[in-house]
Amino acid sequence: MRSSITAAQFKKHLGLQDDYKVDGVLCYGTSDQEKAINDLTTCLNKLEISAKPIPFTSFIMHSVREINIGSKRFWFVLAYGGAELSEYLHLACLFGSQKNIFVGSCGGLKTGMRSGDFIVPISSYGQESSVRIYNREDPIQYSDKNLSNSLEKRLSGDSIKIWEGPMVTCQGSLGQTEDDVRKWSDEGYFGVDMETSTVFAVSNHFSVPSAASVYVADNIVEGQTPLSEDFASQADMRQQRRHRQIQTALEELLA
Repeated sequence: MRSSITAAQFKKHLGLQDDYKVDGVLCYGTSDQEKAINDLTTCLNKLEISAKPIPFTSFIMHSVREINIGSKRFWFVLAYGGAELSEYLHLACLFGSQKNIFVGSCGGLKTGMRSGDFIVPISSYGQESSVRIYNREDPIQYSDKNLSNSLEKRLSGDSIKIWEGPMVTCQGSLGQTEDDVRKWSDEGYFGVDMETSTVFAVSNHFSVPSAASVYVADNIVEGQTPLSEDFASQADMRQQRRHRQIQTALEELLA
């Protein structure tokens, strides 16, 4: 079975050197890869890091960019949902990743949340096979407490509200009903996204610490959606949040 394929076998298949190693992973939840790479480049420049994201020659790795900073090698993984993401994280963990950090956005599930607030999830409930195949016992996947706390400290400041609590992962975003949203909110979840449970599940399977920061794009429990009148006017704010997330994640990976 595929789970028995070794790191050495994967490296040979991908044309990588025997001593190829990944030090950490930054996962970015997005469907717009070009914008994500531009955001990453902007943040590297702000941090005065001269490294550039390098694409892999293998099409199998088309959503991964390699970043070499000093003696360390990181993967920048572009993800929209958990299926492909789980494969890249599986490989990164086999290749030695020490930290996996996810950044992205979510729909808010708590009354009073504002667009641009951050959530640092303590856990994420997921029903997808990308979660269940790595943890068959429990659909609730947990972040690493120490890494989450460190990430939260780095994010704090400038009067940005940070929420800490459980999230739910649902990859069928267009199929979410009002009943789903109310149910998740009543059950105490803070936000819904498409990737966090996968990041936590695969990382925990390999005993690699993982954490996430997601910003509230729209508070769906209060009826806000990407089609709401105020959503377009908040584009600059959302970009600022993305840059804040990426810079913080990079600092944490390099720590």
